[in-house]
Amino acid sequence: MAGVSATHRRLVLVLGSGPDSPAAGLISGLAEAAVAAGHDTKVFLVGDGVLAAGRVVGSGASVAHCDADWRWRRGGEAPDHRVLRGSLRDLALWCREADRVVQCR
Repeated sequence: MAGVSATHRRLVLVLGSGPDSPAAGLISGLAEAAVAAGHDTKVFLVGDGVLAAGRVVGSGASVAHCDADWRWRRGGEAPDHRVLRGSLRDLALWCREADRVVQCR
């Protein structure tokens, strides 16, 4: 955590469950609170979490999804333009750079 003050953290929140799950509400709320507190916050959607994109895009956090999961679960639906297309490799890179990672499924 060299170079990062105690008041500013790099957070990665990982959501693996759908929009109606308690985890989706938790991740959305954590993202909003972290952004409001000035933390660099990223949300990664994986598995059924890609179905919850609409719950987290308005949080102010950077949001990305696993493109393979999006194609599998959303079929031919075009990805939300507010959500970055990514892969588990991108998630690994985010986690490597993060001060804290929270995963909910």
